[in-house]
Amino acid sequence: MSRAALVSLLVAWAVAPARADRSDYVGSATCGSCHPKELAAWQATAHARASASLGAVPRRCYACHGTGDAPAGAAYWPEVGCEACHGAGAAYAPDDVMRDLLLAQKLGLRDVTTPAARSAVCASCHRGPGTRLAPLDLAALVHPSSGR
Repeated sequence: MSRAALVSLLVAWAVAPARADRSDYVGSATCGSCHPKELAAWQATAHARASASLGAVPRRCYACHGTGDAPAGAAYWPEVGCEACHGAGAAYAPDDVMRDLLLAQKLGLRDVTTPAARSAVCASCHRGPGTRLAPLDLAALVHPSSGR
């Protein structure tokens, strides 16, 4: 990535609105193209099927049962995909950005490597209003890490 492109991305990130557009998301399949073990492990979880039994529900439910900008906007995928936890990935998904963890985090990749970080991300759904889930083991990883 050129220095000019990097500067443009950083400026865009700094002034980006809190709400994300569909174009800010790449989808779990894109993530899985570089992280196949993580994708396969996720596909076996309840997160991958989070909205399968919902039927017709208010849009606000997709804030936890989907991936996207719900409840303020649309749920772009009817599952709790990679970007529901790790953040909208269009800015940090390119391989050369993902190889620089600090840069990827500056561009929106959420750190979920520690129990405290997982608590901050996971508790928004798992301990939110209306949740009927058992207490979380925040020390446990949700899927294996390939270290990429």
